[in-house]
Amino acid sequence: MSKQAGCNIWLKLENMQPTQSFKIRGVGSMCINALTEQNAQRLVAIGDTNAALVVAYSARQLGISATVFVSASSGQVSVIRSKIELEGADIVEEGRSIKDAYRAARAFAKATDGTVIIDTTDDAVAVAANATIVAEINVQLQQREPTVVIAPVGSGGLLAGLIAGLHQNLWNRVPVIAVETHNTSTFQRALLRDSKSTADTESKVCTEGGKRSKTGKSKLSALHQPLSTPPPSLVPPLEEDLEGDSEPKTALSSGKSGTARSDSEGLSHHSGRGRASGDGRTNEPTVATCLSVGSVCTRALELSRAHPVVPISISEAMAAEACRRFLDDHQMLIEVGSAAALSVVGKGLVQQIIPDLGHNSHVVVIVTGGANINFDRLDSYRQRFPYPAPIIARSGQEIFMRMLDTTQSVTAGGLLSSNSGISSATPNQQRPPTLAASVVSTPL
Repeated sequence: MSKQAGCNIWLKLENMQPTQSFKIRGVGSMCINALTEQNAQRLVAIGDTNAALVVAYSARQLGISATVFVSASSGQVSVIRSKIELEGADIVEEGRSIKDAYRAARAFAKATDGTVIIDTTDDAVAVAANATIVAEINVQLQQREPTVVIAPVGSGGLLAGLIAGLHQNLWNRVPVIAVETHNTSTFQRALLRDSKSTADTESKVCTEGGKRSKTGKSKLSALHQPLSTPPPSLVPPLEEDLEGDSEPKTALSSGKSGTARSDSEGLSHHSGRGRASGDGRTNEPTVATCLSVGSVCTRALELSRAHPVVPISISEAMAAEACRRFLDDHQMLIEVGSAAALSVVGKGLVQQIIPDLGHNSHVVVIVTGGANINFDRLDSYRQRFPYPAPIIARSGQEIFMRMLDTTQSVTAGGLLSSNSGISSATPNQQRPPTLAASVVSTPL
C-alpha cells in the first residue's frame, strides 16, 4: 500500500483486539465502570453487534453475567450471534424490530436487580477510551506527526475519540477523513444538515449587525458554509435529508504490500437493513453493517466543527473490493465497513483529498475490524459486486468518478475547496522523516 500510494501507510490494527474490533476500548471501559461504580452483576446489550460481543466478552472476563436482546431474525442470522453465545451470554429474541428488543431490555433491566444496560451513545467514557488509539499511534510513530488519519464512521463514537485524542496529543491540525458508504452516510448527512443550520443562523446574525469580511460575506469556515446548487445525481442525493425535519441524535503495522437511555427513539443501531426506495438510496441491504446506524452522537458533530474533518462516502462495491484485497495482501479478514477506510487509500482518493502527500508523509488508517464476517459472506460479495470496482465517491458537493484509469472530479475544485461543505483547515506542512519500512509495532 505504501508503494502504491507513494507515501508511508500505517495500519492501526484494531482487528487484532480480543473481540476483533476497536469496540473493546469504549464498550469494555463502560463494562468495567458498570461493575466498579454501579456494582453490576449482569450486563445487557441490544442487537447482535460488535458492541454486544464486547459486552459478552467483558462480562465473562469480569465474572458476571450478560444478556443480549435481539429482534427475531427475518433473514440471514448475524455471524456475530454465535460468537456472543460462545462468550456465555444469554440471547433473547424479542419482537420484529430493534426497538422491540430495546424496550424488552429496558423492562428486563428494571425488573432485575444489579442489571446495567450498556449503551455507548454519546458516552464520555467510551469517547475517552477511543482517544487512547491516538496516544498509542503517537508512541508507535515515535512522536512523528501523521499527515492524515483515515477511519470509518458509524455512530461517531470512534470519530469523537480520534479528534479528542488528536487534540490531547497536540495534533490539532491533522485532518481526519471520515469514511462511509453511500447507503450508510448518516454522519455526512448529519454534518451537512448541521452545517446548513449553523450557516443560516450565523448569516442571519451577521446581517442583523454582525461584522462582515471585506468581501461582504459572513466570516464562517468552509465547514459552516451553506450548500448552493444541487450536485449531479450520480450517487444518492442529499437534498431531501437537508430539507427534512428529523434532527441528528445526538497495533500499528506497516501497510506495505453503561447507562440506560430514557427512551428507545435515540438508540443507535447497526441494522444493516435495506433503505426504503423513497430516500434515493438502494433497496438492497447494506453489506457495511457496522456503519449502518440510525443516528450520530452529538459529541462527534460538536468536535467536527472545531477540527478539520473530511466526510466521504464510497460505493459498497469499493468497500467490498478493499475487503478482498486486504485479505489477499495481509491475510486478514475484516468487515466491509472497516475496509471502506482502506479503499480511500487503495483507490487513490487520499491523494485527491491531500494532494501534497510525499515520501515523508505518514497516513494512518484505523482498521476497525469487526467480527460480522466469514468466507461465505465474503464470497457472496464477490458474486454481487464488480471487481475491480469503479470509483464513485462523494464528499459534500464533490463527486469523484473513475471508470477506467483516471480519476475525474465532476464538480470544480478539490475536496478541501470552500464549496465542499467541509473544514478548510489545512494540515501542518512540516512532515517528519520517513519511518523505516521494516518497523512493525505490536497492536494494543
